[in-house]
Amino acid sequence: MKKEKGKRLDCGVNANIIKESIYYMVAKVTMKFENFTKTDLVILTREGDSWKVSSSVNTYK
Repeated sequence: MKKEKGKRLDCGVNANIIKESIYYMVAKVTMKFENFTKTDLVILTREGDSWKVSSSVNTYK
């Protein structure tokens, strides 16, 4: 994700929170491009007052 920081991608985005607690969150992010779809399953953990990505698994279709 750091490589993409500041870049604007030409795609539709849909994000859904699958599970949320005080300490962690699991989200599904789907990005629909013209010729393919990228789906990320993202795990975030709370660090103080903010959320940090701890891991991400992605698939392409």
